[in-house]
Amino acid sequence: MDIKEVSHDTDELVKHMHKEYPGLTKPLTDLYIKTGAEGVLSKKTKEIVLVTLAVASQCDYCIVYHVKRALKAGVTKDEMIEACYLATLVFGTSAWMHITDVLKAIDAFKD
Repeated sequence: MDIKEVSHDTDELVKHMHKEYPGLTKPLTDLYIKTGAEGVLSKKTKEIVLVTLAVASQCDYCIVYHVKRALKAGVTKDEMIEACYLATLVFGTSAWMHITDVLKAIDAFKD
């Protein structure tokens, strides 16, 4: 999996869906923006949770997207990996194997 290509594909999908299906896509992105905003939980905490959920769901595109956002929110590699072990507790080693994707995405997007 080419991390940068996956990131580009995700960005292009969002643009395409907004253009072709705005009535369906806008409410979804509005919800994402609203729930991802600073609230009782910080953006950093929310991105840690989202990386964990992406690993639990074993969604490569989700992992890349949320690792990139987590790094921008100030989440450290160690915080992400520790959180990924929580997904492993519930979903087992199939989720654990996707930590590989987290590590690759961290390397691809770290400054």
